Amino acid sequence: MLLFFAPVALAAGYSLDVEMARTGFSLSPPGIDAPEVQKRGHVRAGAMVQYELNPLVLVVDDVEVGSVVGNRFSLVAGASVDVSRRLAVRASLPLLANFGSEVAELSSDGFGAGDISAGARFEILNEDLYALGAHGDLFVPISGDGMYMGEASPRFAPGVSFALKPGDLRVSLEVGMMLRGSVVTQQALGAGQEVTGALAAGYTLLDGHLTPSAVVLARTGVEDQFAGAWAAPVEVLVGAQGMITKEWYVDAYGGRGLTTGYGATDARAVVSVTYNKMPPKAKSEEEAPVTVFQSDLTDEDLSKIAEEPEPPPPPPPEPPKELATVTQKEIVIRDPLQFAAGTERILPESQPTLDFVAKLMAENADIQGLIIEGHASGEGSFEYNYELSRKRSEAVFRELVESGVSPDRLSYRSYGEVRPVKEGDDAANRRVVFRIGHRLAPGEVNPGWETNIQLPWNGQSVTLPGPAMPPEPERKPPTTEKLDIDESQFEEGDK
Repeated sequence: MLLFFAPVALAAGYSLDVEMARTGFSLSPPGIDAPEVQKRGHVRAGAMVQYELNPLVLVVDDVEVGSVVGNRFSLVAGASVDVSRRLAVRASLPLLANFGSEVAELSSDGFGAGDISAGARFEILNEDLYALGAHGDLFVPISGDGMYMGEASPRFAPGVSFALKPGDLRVSLEVGMMLRGSVVTQQALGAGQEVTGALAAGYTLLDGHLTPSAVVLARTGVEDQFAGAWAAPVEVLVGAQGMITKEWYVDAYGGRGLTTGYGATDARAVVSVTYNKMPPKAKSEEEAPVTVFQSDLTDEDLSKIAEEPEPPPPPPPEPPKELATVTQKEIVIRDPLQFAAGTERILPESQPTLDFVAKLMAENADIQGLIIEGHASGEGSFEYNYELSRKRSEAVFRELVESGVSPDRLSYRSYGEVRPVKEGDDAANRRVVFRIGHRLAPGEVNPGWETNIQLPWNGQSVTLPGPAMPPEPERKPPTTEKLDIDESQFEEGDK
């Protein structure tokens, strides 16, 4: 199925890179790049292990002679570092072992290294729904002849990547070039300038812990002498990425070639492990401890210290505050809401706080718009933190509605990690805040809200309490007491 065309005359092995599925250490499926860059100091490093069956087969006069590369195991080690908010640099080195070749004259059996690569990715746009980036990699020859994972001359592979990301769905497209000098051998197989492409679709499950994906890889020659079926391979891979922890990811994919062409396989299996380390957050200078050594103090300083009176005793602790209080612009909760790690599930210890917020909303009908804001710490990627804080704010929205607060008075939004409360304090930045977006002015009539609704997430019909109306003023009954009036002060016509 996977063809390497050659005339009858055979020659010794030569240098040609036939690999289709590469890794750029961008936490994307093999063979495709992510357009996004995270933040300065973000490191991704790891290794990809791959098995390929028959990526290169010799065919003479339409007759398959045998495999030139029968079985291949490869190990690609490398890393990618974000050197700024939009630029990441990377490098990788492949090591490989070929065995089981069936054509002795062109045998690739043995151990060796492929060409080392170094490159960069640049983020052009990164919006909520889509992202666009560019990348380029330089391949430097270090491999020996006949391993079919390197070439005699350097080559450059530029490209652009685009990602569409509505919700948990992600569709990625990459288009690039392989710019090289012509590779011509005594065989009919040669290689020149190529157009490369990749298309991937994945869907995130289990709160970002599992992302099944399908990938299609393709390339085609753009010069007449290097065109044809052998120069237009297409291969498909199916698998998934699993987030073991926020720092460790595992990918597993399998697939095979769909068309003839050099580099497409009868079977391919890929497993990779990636270490994903976010940069530590530096503490501000105001928080940095200052160390003073006794040798730095003068005798005058020491005497002042000795003369200083004992500090006054600390004030008695304040009585515990209510679970939440209403201010002009916010409902301030005493204790942060607690969620199960990595999920939007609200822990039972935070239920009394939410019940109290619902009680305050019932008592303060003038609050017409309460905004539930979700915030996250700096651990993990921007996308992960945004989605997690969005899901948590939505979970609070649902809980308040089920507690009797009209959805007409509520909204929610996510800020992820972009609005930290305190640098270096991850616990303080994982929070939900209740902002008052709209409040009736004193004396303004309350328009009320719909009390008979259906819950949007399950269609259940519920009846919500309406706004509490102020009590009517007490009316005194009309008096029946006879008034004592001096009629002499009225004229005859006034009586």
